[in-house]
Amino acid sequence: MTECTTAADYTDIFGTDDDFGESHCFTYVQAIRPEELLRELKAPRIAPGTGTAVTGLSALREWTNELYRLGEHTFEEVQPVGVVPVGDWTLMVEYNGFMGTEPEVMLPVTRGRTAVSHMANVSPVGPFYWYVDGAVRMSYDEDPYLRSGDRPDGLLDVMRAVGFGPMEDPDEDWDEDADEVKSLTPAKFALAHHVTGVRLTRRLLETAEFTCGLVTKPVPSWLRA
Repeated sequence: MTECTTAADYTDIFGTDDDFGESHCFTYVQAIRPEELLRELKAPRIAPGTGTAVTGLSALREWTNELYRLGEHTFEEVQPVGVVPVGDWTLMVEYNGFMGTEPEVMLPVTRGRTAVSHMANVSPVGPFYWYVDGAVRMSYDEDPYLRSGDRPDGLLDVMRAVGFGPMEDPDEDWDEDADEVKSLTPAKFALAHHVTGVRLTRRLLETAEFTCGLVTKPVPSWLRA
Protein backbone atom coordinates (compact mmCIF):
# COMPACT_ATOMS: atom_id res chain seq x y z
CA MET A 1 0.00 0.00 0.00
CA THR A 2 1.06 3.60 -0.43
CA GLU A 3 0.40 7.07 0.91
CA CYS A 4 -3.05 8.23 -0.17
CA THR A 5 -3.86 10.80 -2.73
CA THR A 6 -7.50 11.89 -2.70
CA ALA A 7 -10.25 12.60 -5.20
CA ALA A 8 -9.14 16.24 -5.27
CA ASP A 9 -5.88 15.18 -6.97
CA TYR A 10 -7.75 13.70 -9.94
CA THR A 11 -10.51 16.18 -10.77
CA ASP A 12 -8.67 17.28 -13.95
CA ILE A 13 -7.28 13.88 -14.96
CA PHE A 14 -9.09 13.93 -18.34
CA GLY A 15 -8.64 17.61 -19.10
CA THR A 16 -11.23 18.60 -21.70
CA ASP A 17 -11.80 15.07 -23.00
CA ASP A 18 -15.30 14.68 -21.57
CA ASP A 19 -16.02 11.62 -23.74
CA PHE A 20 -13.19 9.65 -22.14
CA GLY A 21 -14.12 10.96 -18.71
CA GLU A 22 -17.63 9.60 -19.08
CA SER A 23 -16.79 6.22 -20.64
CA HIS A 24 -13.54 4.46 -19.74
CA CYS A 25 -11.92 1.52 -18.03
CA PHE A 26 -8.48 1.68 -16.38
CA THR A 27 -6.74 -1.52 -15.33
CA TYR A 28 -3.41 -1.76 -13.49
CA VAL A 29 -1.61 -5.11 -13.57
CA GLN A 30 1.45 -5.83 -11.44
CA ALA A 31 4.73 -7.36 -12.57
CA ILE A 32 3.99 -7.84 -16.25
CA ARG A 33 5.11 -6.13 -19.43
CA PRO A 34 2.53 -4.71 -21.85
CA GLU A 35 3.27 -7.28 -24.56
CA GLU A 36 3.02 -10.11 -22.03
CA LEU A 37 -0.32 -8.81 -20.78
CA LEU A 38 -1.71 -8.80 -24.31
CA ARG A 39 -0.42 -12.36 -24.75
CA GLU A 40 -2.07 -13.55 -21.54
CA LEU A 41 -5.32 -11.91 -22.61
CA LYS A 42 -4.99 -13.64 -26.01
CA ALA A 43 -5.27 -10.18 -27.51
CA PRO A 44 -3.50 -9.81 -30.86
CA ARG A 45 -1.50 -6.63 -31.27
CA ILE A 46 -2.82 -4.32 -33.93
CA ALA A 47 -1.02 -1.40 -35.55
CA PRO A 48 -3.19 1.74 -35.68
CA GLY A 49 -2.88 3.43 -39.08
CA THR A 50 0.70 3.37 -40.25
CA GLY A 51 2.23 3.39 -36.79
CA THR A 52 2.82 0.91 -34.00
CA ALA A 53 1.26 2.88 -31.14
CA VAL A 54 -1.04 5.78 -30.36
CA THR A 55 -0.10 8.72 -28.17
CA GLY A 56 -2.49 9.85 -25.47
CA LEU A 57 -6.06 9.14 -24.48
CA SER A 58 -7.68 11.22 -27.23
CA ALA A 59 -5.80 9.32 -29.93
CA LEU A 60 -6.73 6.02 -28.28
CA ARG A 61 -10.40 7.04 -28.33
CA GLU A 62 -10.21 8.10 -31.98
CA TRP A 63 -8.51 4.82 -32.93
CA THR A 64 -11.19 2.83 -31.10
CA ASN A 65 -14.00 4.65 -32.91
CA GLU A 66 -12.25 4.28 -36.28
CA LEU A 67 -11.73 0.57 -35.76
CA TYR A 68 -15.44 0.02 -35.26
CA ARG A 69 -16.34 2.40 -38.07
CA LEU A 70 -14.31 0.40 -40.59
CA GLY A 71 -16.54 -2.59 -39.86
CA GLU A 72 -13.94 -5.37 -39.63
CA HIS A 73 -14.61 -5.69 -35.90
CA THR A 74 -17.80 -5.14 -33.93
CA PHE A 75 -18.39 -3.78 -30.44
CA GLU A 76 -20.14 -7.02 -29.51
CA GLU A 77 -17.10 -9.15 -30.44
CA VAL A 78 -13.93 -7.33 -29.40
CA GLN A 79 -12.69 -4.53 -27.18
CA PRO A 80 -9.77 -2.36 -28.37
CA VAL A 81 -7.26 -1.70 -25.58
CA GLY A 82 -4.12 0.32 -25.14
CA VAL A 83 -1.32 -0.87 -22.84
CA VAL A 84 1.66 1.07 -21.50
CA PRO A 85 4.27 0.40 -18.79
CA VAL A 86 4.08 2.53 -15.65
CA GLY A 87 6.91 1.56 -13.32
CA ASP A 88 6.62 -2.13 -12.45
CA TRP A 89 3.00 -2.19 -13.56
CA THR A 90 1.23 -2.22 -16.91
CA LEU A 91 -1.70 0.12 -17.40
CA MET A 92 -4.44 -1.07 -19.75
CA VAL A 93 -6.89 1.60 -20.92
CA GLU A 94 -10.19 1.10 -22.74
CA TYR A 95 -12.48 3.70 -24.24
CA ASN A 96 -16.10 2.64 -23.75
CA GLY A 97 -14.96 -0.75 -22.46
CA PHE A 98 -15.20 -3.00 -19.41
CA MET A 99 -12.75 -5.90 -19.87
CA GLY A 100 -10.76 -5.01 -16.77
CA THR A 101 -13.86 -5.34 -14.61
CA GLU A 102 -14.82 -8.69 -16.13
CA PRO A 103 -13.59 -11.42 -13.73
CA GLU A 104 -13.79 -14.10 -16.42
CA VAL A 105 -11.21 -12.13 -18.40
CA MET A 106 -9.00 -10.95 -15.53
CA LEU A 107 -8.82 -13.78 -12.99
CA PRO A 108 -6.42 -15.95 -15.06
CA VAL A 109 -4.15 -12.94 -15.60
CA THR A 110 -3.98 -12.13 -11.90
CA ARG A 111 -2.68 -15.48 -10.64
CA GLY A 112 0.46 -14.67 -8.69
CA ARG A 113 -0.03 -10.91 -8.96
CA THR A 114 -2.28 -8.00 -8.04
CA ALA A 115 -4.50 -5.99 -10.36
CA VAL A 116 -7.00 -3.19 -9.97
CA SER A 117 -9.63 -2.03 -12.43
CA HIS A 118 -12.23 0.72 -12.38
CA MET A 119 -14.60 2.01 -15.01
CA ALA A 120 -17.28 4.55 -15.77
CA ASN A 121 -20.01 4.30 -18.36
CA VAL A 122 -23.09 6.51 -18.08
CA SER A 123 -22.94 6.24 -14.27
CA PRO A 124 -19.39 6.88 -12.99
CA VAL A 125 -20.14 5.25 -9.61
CA GLY A 126 -18.58 1.93 -10.53
CA PRO A 127 -17.47 -0.74 -10.90
CA PHE A 128 -14.21 -1.13 -8.98
CA TYR A 129 -12.34 -4.46 -8.79
CA TRP A 130 -9.31 -5.43 -6.70
CA TYR A 131 -7.83 -8.78 -7.73
CA VAL A 132 -5.16 -10.70 -5.81
CA ASP A 133 -3.67 -14.03 -6.90
CA GLY A 134 -6.53 -15.15 -9.12
CA ALA A 135 -9.36 -14.08 -6.81
CA VAL A 136 -11.48 -10.98 -6.27
CA ARG A 137 -10.33 -9.37 -3.03
CA MET A 138 -12.92 -6.55 -3.13
CA SER A 139 -15.36 -5.32 -5.73
CA TYR A 140 -18.54 -3.42 -6.28
CA ASP A 141 -20.53 -2.84 -9.44
CA GLU A 142 -22.97 0.08 -9.33
CA ASP A 143 -23.07 0.74 -5.60
CA PRO A 144 -19.95 1.07 -3.40
CA TYR A 145 -22.09 0.20 -0.37
CA LEU A 146 -22.70 -3.27 -1.83
CA ARG A 147 -19.20 -4.72 -1.86
CA SER A 148 -18.23 -8.35 -2.38
CA GLY A 149 -15.07 -10.44 -2.58
CA ASP A 150 -12.77 -12.19 -0.11
CA ARG A 151 -12.29 -8.97 1.90
CA PRO A 152 -15.21 -6.67 1.08
CA ASP A 153 -14.26 -4.22 3.84
CA GLY A 154 -10.52 -4.41 3.24
CA LEU A 155 -10.36 -0.92 1.76
CA LEU A 156 -13.26 0.66 3.62
CA ASP A 157 -11.21 3.14 5.66
CA VAL A 158 -9.23 4.15 2.59
CA MET A 159 -12.41 4.62 0.56
CA ARG A 160 -13.66 7.05 3.17
CA ALA A 161 -10.34 8.89 3.24
CA VAL A 162 -9.94 9.32 -0.53
CA GLY A 163 -13.39 10.72 -1.24
CA PHE A 164 -16.10 8.05 -1.34
CA GLY A 165 -17.92 9.70 1.55
CA PRO A 166 -18.92 8.21 4.91
CA MET A 167 -19.75 4.80 3.37
CA GLU A 168 -22.67 4.28 5.72
CA ASP A 169 -25.84 2.48 4.69
CA PRO A 170 -27.87 4.89 2.55
CA ASP A 171 -31.55 5.48 3.20
CA GLU A 172 -33.87 3.54 0.93
CA ASP A 173 -35.02 6.76 -0.73
CA TRP A 174 -31.49 8.21 -1.06
CA ASP A 175 -31.19 10.02 -4.37
CA GLU A 176 -27.78 10.50 -6.01
CA ASP A 177 -27.50 14.01 -7.41
CA ALA A 178 -25.30 14.41 -10.49
CA ASP A 179 -22.42 16.22 -8.77
CA GLU A 180 -22.16 13.60 -6.02
CA VAL A 181 -22.12 10.74 -8.51
CA LYS A 182 -19.54 12.37 -10.74
CA SER A 183 -17.16 12.86 -7.79
CA LEU A 184 -16.60 9.11 -7.48
CA THR A 185 -14.53 8.90 -10.68
CA PRO A 186 -11.63 10.88 -9.14
CA ALA A 187 -12.07 8.90 -5.92
CA LYS A 188 -11.59 5.63 -7.83
CA PHE A 189 -8.29 6.88 -9.26
CA ALA A 190 -7.16 7.76 -5.73
CA LEU A 191 -8.21 4.34 -4.42
CA ALA A 192 -6.33 2.61 -7.25
CA HIS A 193 -3.23 4.68 -6.37
CA HIS A 194 -3.46 3.49 -2.78
CA VAL A 195 -3.57 -0.17 -3.80
CA THR A 196 -1.03 -0.10 -6.63
CA GLY A 197 1.27 2.83 -5.90
CA VAL A 198 0.70 3.96 -9.51
CA ARG A 199 0.09 7.70 -9.55
CA LEU A 200 -1.56 8.68 -12.81
CA THR A 201 -1.51 12.28 -13.99
CA ARG A 202 -3.09 14.18 -16.84
CA ARG A 203 0.37 14.74 -18.35
CA LEU A 204 1.22 11.03 -18.23
CA LEU A 205 -2.03 10.07 -19.95
CA GLU A 206 -1.64 12.76 -22.62
CA THR A 207 1.86 11.57 -23.56
CA ALA A 208 1.61 7.79 -23.00
CA GLU A 209 2.58 5.64 -25.99
CA PHE A 210 -0.08 2.95 -26.02
CA THR A 211 0.57 -0.39 -27.68
CA CYS A 212 -2.77 -1.51 -29.07
CA GLY A 213 -4.54 -4.86 -29.04
CA LEU A 214 -7.96 -6.47 -29.35
CA VAL A 215 -9.46 -8.43 -26.46
CA THR A 216 -12.18 -10.91 -27.38
CA LYS A 217 -15.27 -10.32 -25.29
CA PRO A 218 -16.63 -13.29 -23.37
CA VAL A 219 -20.03 -14.58 -24.41
CA PRO A 220 -22.65 -13.29 -21.93
CA SER A 221 -23.75 -15.99 -19.53
CA TRP A 222 -27.38 -15.70 -20.63
CA LEU A 223 -26.38 -16.62 -24.19
CA ARG A 224 -24.48 -19.78 -23.26
CA ALA A 225 -26.03 -23.18 -23.75
